[in-house]
Amino acid sequence: MMQRYLWCSHLSARGTAHIAYEGIASLAQFQTTPRAQHVATASIFRAQDWLYGYLESPREGDAEGFATDFLAEYCTPIATSLGQRWAFPLPDIFHDGSPADDAQWRSPADIPQQRIGSLARLKPETYSRYVFYHYQRQAELPQSFNRRYMIGAHDTTIFSYQELPAVTTAPPLPMLATHNTPRDWQAVMEPHFVPWTTTPGDQQYWQVLPCLWSYTLS
Repeated sequence: MMQRYLWCSHLSARGTAHIAYEGIASLAQFQTTPRAQHVATASIFRAQDWLYGYLESPREGDAEGFATDFLAEYCTPIATSLGQRWAFPLPDIFHDGSPADDAQWRSPADIPQQRIGSLARLKPETYSRYVFYHYQRQAELPQSFNRRYMIGAHDTTIFSYQELPAVTTAPPLPMLATHNTPRDWQAVMEPHFVPWTTTPGDQQYWQVLPCLWSYTLS
């Protein structure tokens, strides 16, 4: 079954300068490497000295292997419970769709026109409530707007990934019979965030990151 990964890597000083000047040179020939045949799609976004990524692969833990092979020269290892890693996995706190719910998750002709990676900051005291509401929505209203939308957590910073045009299908039965999803979703969500102060008004809460690289298996 296809696995979905959200991850982040920390740029070194050399990597920050190199990527700003030349981009990610090590990925220029990615599609010709053996690993490319095991990756359905992948994207990398940048937020200052952090790289955030999305990757789909049928292999367990493939985001770490991908980062080790192609990003180690640009990054510093991150300490995790499993030791030093080039990619830190972001726990999934929301997904609108899952490959487990769809026999044909991504067809060969299903190539996204736009990939969007966004970053937001949660107030520490609102983190658990934010996660609760998102779990409720995921369970009560599955596949309600874009099955390619996903949010992962990096402490109180959260990273979202989505593809456009939005893909929707006939939703599966709800996992829960509760009704805790707020009807005025945006109004309830806004107080959870620490606003960005240097981004455009439409990015007050979710800062859209530049996409440095993307790939889809053809």
